[in-house]
Amino acid sequence: MKSVYLLKRWDMGSYIEIDSGAWASMKEHDPEEMIYMINLLKFRDTVKEGLGIDGRKGRDAWMNKYGAGVNAVAERLDTGLEVVVLNDARATMLGLPGEEWDMIAIVRYRTRANFIEMIEDEEYQRVMKYRNGSLENSRLIECVINKPEDYPSTLDKGEPTERLIGNAHANGDERMKSFRDRDAEQPIFMLNLIRCKAETDPGVGLDGMDGGAGYQAYGDAMERDYHEDVGMSVPWKFYPCATIIGPQDEQWDQAFLVSYPSRKAFRNMVTDSSYRTGNQLIRDASVLDSRLIETTPAIR
Repeated sequence: MKSVYLLKRWDMGSYIEIDSGAWASMKEHDPEEMIYMINLLKFRDTVKEGLGIDGRKGRDAWMNKYGAGVNAVAERLDTGLEVVVLNDARATMLGLPGEEWDMIAIVRYRTRANFIEMIEDEEYQRVMKYRNGSLENSRLIECVINKPEDYPSTLDKGEPTERLIGNAHANGDERMKSFRDRDAEQPIFMLNLIRCKAETDPGVGLDGMDGGAGYQAYGDAMERDYHEDVGMSVPWKFYPCATIIGPQDEQWDQAFLVSYPSRKAFRNMVTDSSYRTGNQLIRDASVLDSRLIETTPAIR
């Protein structure tokens, strides 16, 4: 596989709580805009002690104890909460060491104001202990579906402490090593998180473009060369606004799910010589940082 460029964070840390700066910034944006929240979740084997549910599995507590509580609050406040994606994370194909996720949940809220009201509700604050106590690590990424006027919107933000570009990282999620052993015919989704470069690398036909335009050229080439033949599609595409939970140097310009008819179809595409010597070069010339997570619909 092609090498991955990695600038390493020695202390990966665990991110459970909302970042106060990101929360304050969120309140400054259009309160009436519809938002989507991408949740990346790594569950504790058993919940943190002292919550009155000692011994329960982290996944069970998040799905049922926290899930039931937050749904009741959201319904009472009429937030318009809708879970649009609930997938098991099978492997982090492209991620930093220690970035292993168990579940991906994408939740829609009618407005940003609805979400803020829910989080600040007293009953939600009581329920949140079950969320935090069930998780070992998490990310919460605020997104919208309309491309921002300042896209790519990360250009005025500091460089990431570490970045990943390329194919699957050999020191990442151990589960990626068994990709070939999992059901080759099973349909899968790939969650992509993309941060664009300020300026594309020279030599691949993108000279003079910013990374956003370069990545659009990559998307156009993929649609032309592979979508129909592979049977892939993009059912969900978002534009992240902020990392509400997670390291603040981890910021994204695009987040999208790609549907593949099978693992075999995905593998055949990324190992195709035309892809590796053409389309992938366009991608890598445009991308500053990225993640790629293999997912399948969750077993509830």
